[in-house]
Amino acid sequence: MTYTGSTEGFRSAGRVLISQALAQLQLAQRYPLTVSCSGEARYLDSELEQWALERSVSLGTYESLAAAMMLVTTRLARGDITCGDDPALHFTPQLIAVVDAEHGLVLAGEVSNRHVTWCQPVASDTEARAVVTLACRQRAEAQHLADLGRHAEASGLRRQAAATEGRLVDPFWRDAAQLALLQRRAA
Repeated sequence: MTYTGSTEGFRSAGRVLISQALAQLQLAQRYPLTVSCSGEARYLDSELEQWALERSVSLGTYESLAAAMMLVTTRLARGDITCGDDPALHFTPQLIAVVDAEHGLVLAGEVSNRHVTWCQPVASDTEARAVVTLACRQRAEAQHLADLGRHAEASGLRRQAAATEGRLVDPFWRDAAQLALLQRRAA
């Protein structure tokens, strides 16, 4: 008796190993991961308080997403994220971004009260398009509010749009980011 079925769905062990090796090489090229924090810097001088400056601070590079997330949690809890050596300059972290060596977004999170709430990555290109549309709408509304002189509301809406855009994780990282968030919740 002979088998007459198709074997096109099966791959040899050699092909499987080559495929895994190529995947590992592709992953290695995307490391290290760089963590940055954007936020608002203000001088603690009452005469200069109205001068808020948008700033971005590098928090370092890491070889794993888990290490990057742990760093963010630790640094926020300690309150030691600053944007310079000037003690009169107060920095308020607002958004965390983890990007890979090719500048693809790996994960983003909103900062509030020394804690980070990681943004849920989009699951598909269709969802990504909807997120882009929403963020554009939020930015347009923010501009409208700014034109009306409602600058504080406009600033809040721009921050909300940036957090919305934080869901636009690079397709290469979507599954890894999703898994990291699930593991974090389970811990």
